[in-house]
Amino acid sequence: MGADGRRALGGVIGLAVLLLAGCTDGGPTEAIRSYEVDLVAGADGSLQVEETIAYDFADEERHGIERLIPERAPFEQTQDRLYPISDVVVESPTGAPADTEVTSEDGVLTVRVGDEDTEVTGRHTYVLSYRVEGVADPGDGGDRLAWNAVGTGWGVPIDQVDVRLTGPAGAVAGDCAVGADDVRTACPVDLTAGGELRARATGLAPGEGVTVSGTYPPGTFAGAEPVLEETFSPAQAFRATPVTAGLAVGGFLALVVPSLLRARRGRPGRVAEPSAPQLTPPYDARPAQLGTVLDGRAQRHEVVATLLDLAVHGQLRIEEADPADADDAEPDEGPDADEEEEAVPSDWRLVRTPADPRGLRPYEQQLLDDVFADGDVVLLSDLQSRFAGVQSRACAAMYRDVVERGWFRADPAAVRRRWYGIGTGVLVAGVVGTIVLAVTTTWALAGIGIVLAGLVLLGLAGRMPQRTPEGAEVHERAAAFRDQLATSDGSWSADADQLADLAGAARTDLRVRYLPHAVALGVAEEWTTAVQAAGPSATPTWYVPAHGSGYVGVWPALLAFSSPENPALSPPATAGSGSTYVGGAAGGGGGGSW
Repeated sequence: MGADGRRALGGVIGLAVLLLAGCTDGGPTEAIRSYEVDLVAGADGSLQVEETIAYDFADEERHGIERLIPERAPFEQTQDRLYPISDVVVESPTGAPADTEVTSEDGVLTVRVGDEDTEVTGRHTYVLSYRVEGVADPGDGGDRLAWNAVGTGWGVPIDQVDVRLTGPAGAVAGDCAVGADDVRTACPVDLTAGGELRARATGLAPGEGVTVSGTYPPGTFAGAEPVLEETFSPAQAFRATPVTAGLAVGGFLALVVPSLLRARRGRPGRVAEPSAPQLTPPYDARPAQLGTVLDGRAQRHEVVATLLDLAVHGQLRIEEADPADADDAEPDEGPDADEEEEAVPSDWRLVRTPADPRGLRPYEQQLLDDVFADGDVVLLSDLQSRFAGVQSRACAAMYRDVVERGWFRADPAAVRRRWYGIGTGVLVAGVVGTIVLAVTTTWALAGIGIVLAGLVLLGLAGRMPQRTPEGAEVHERAAAFRDQLATSDGSWSADADQLADLAGAARTDLRVRYLPHAVALGVAEEWTTAVQAAGPSATPTWYVPAHGSGYVGVWPALLAFSSPENPALSPPATAGSGSTYVGGAAGGGGGGSW
């Protein structure tokens, strides 16, 4: 064989070795090969349990196994249900060390089996037996006994589980559930002629368990009663006395009264009502400025209103990307023409124009630069992942703008954050103080005043930003302008000289011009309804519908674009679930090796 042939053969052999190496696993791992549980219920509601566990240590060197069994479970708000365990005995038919150490802590009984000086490998069998009190639940419709035969605390897989439940009388029904805490399915259950219940499950993964329950004729466990333990007594901890009530009221008033006075100063002062309707934006203010002054908050609808206002001023163009059902739509033709005209797109394209940016407010320039950070054309849905950041920076710039205009004494968002922090601190202090007092004294009622004060401060935080006298006047006039937009048909006009900076139809049609103001002031739907009824004379030049520039039924689409819930900007919601028990029964727990 030549050198080339030897090299080729060597490559094939090397590849085969790599493939075989990739197909091998890391060798056998720990597992429980079989788990047999024999349950014998007594008429007093107790349960004699015998667990036969065939534990495979594989090649691991361990001392033995550890079994954890719950002895306590929440029952009611002030009570726990106890499952006292006694007579613990462990044997090993395979000769493994069966030295047993039993400890109880935090409601869990730990049974450690093995010898710390001896290590074992391979497969060994352990038989654990113990008695549990207070398991059965008598009831008028039938007595029930449920037991988590295999708990979800085992950290190794279990190949096979066999459970047998015998009672003082024959069971009339039985159930079996297998799975993890949050997902469980039914497993096969057999009832013998004598009323013995047998269940089987196979292929349990780590963290999965098995719960069995049997229903018996009424009176089967006539003498059984749950073992309950009081855990907390609110009646004693929150006992009302003149001292505790006085401290609660005094602490509440001391914290709340000064804050109420501060919040009252933050409310807009009353000014004389305008003698005539407010037909134009007061102080020639931009939409986002009026929206922020009106409620003291810069939010998503102010950002969307600013995008529309920038389009009105010719700084960008809005184009429909893929309107619903617009492929074959012919306006005003056929019985479904009205529905076609009402179709709205699911996405839009924003196109930046070469317009002169002089005269833009800093927050407008900030928004333009952020939206078009990747180019002069952007799909609205492509902004979804980063729109939260775009909105946050634009809103921060809006807050700075209204402070610079002299309408607020300080940044409203910063003022609210400070007071939310104060309220949270008072609330946490009150809760912690109340808990400490409840656990150690009967004065817990005194702490409730601090808790309530913290809640009131959190409620007042939104009213803490203070407007200046000029800001209070802008607030009143903005509210009057909002009311005018909400109730008017939008048919008035304005001096064309004042509209020279506007684009296209907005110069002569104030229904177009004031759409951004309606969005920012929260009356977009009312304004759109009014202008639709009046019928706009032309499509705005800054808006390009899929039907063509001559199509005038664009107002539903503009309303959809302006909505704060625009799906093109809102990511889908996620959901989760959780649970705490496999089958809602006693017992369970888990274990492993040590």
